[in-house]
Amino acid sequence: MPRKKGSSNKTKLAQKKAIENDTFMLTMLLSTMSILAVALKDYYFQLGNYSITFAIFIFPIIIFVNNYITKKYGFKKSIQSILVASLTIITFMILIKDLVNQPVSLLELFGHFGSYVISMAINLCLYYYIITNFKENVILIYFNYIFSLIIYYLVYLLFLHNLVVTDNLWIQYFISIIIQAILIIGLVIIDNKIKRGIEKK
Repeated sequence: MPRKKGSSNKTKLAQKKAIENDTFMLTMLLSTMSILAVALKDYYFQLGNYSITFAIFIFPIIIFVNNYITKKYGFKKSIQSILVASLTIITFMILIKDLVNQPVSLLELFGHFGSYVISMAINLCLYYYIITNFKENVILIYFNYIFSLIIYYLVYLLFLHNLVVTDNLWIQYFISIIIQAILIIGLVIIDNKIKRGIEKK
């Protein structure tokens, strides 16, 4: 009997270590994607008469990775990942400004930090509620992605344009949301097939 108990404890420790390693890697991936979204803010492609930032291709992946952490490893691990990624964004922006000898804009820092934390917190709460209370939830997950992207990109875009709202800004915003709404279809299908992890009752 004591051997079985010792073996059980070792198994639990091994599982805990594996979870910590997995969440660490996913948190680093989330942080990397978040930094990439910031780095791509000044790079655009033309769609008709409008310039769309390449960062729109990164936002859905950020939300997907965050949702994967939530689904597989729980609410608390997801919060930790969001906090680490948000602090990584701030650190990255400060370092870049220092390297190019430019002053740090608090408005810009708050814009990226705020858009990330607010949208991810809302996404986390809604997503966790959906996967906890609804079995067939692909449609709800899709709308959760859309809602999170609407908030994320709106705050991101407003601070990117120094809170100056123009007609072109709104057209650019809605075009970007439509593109992302199409891009996330595949991610939502994959998301819906992922089985819940350690918090599943």
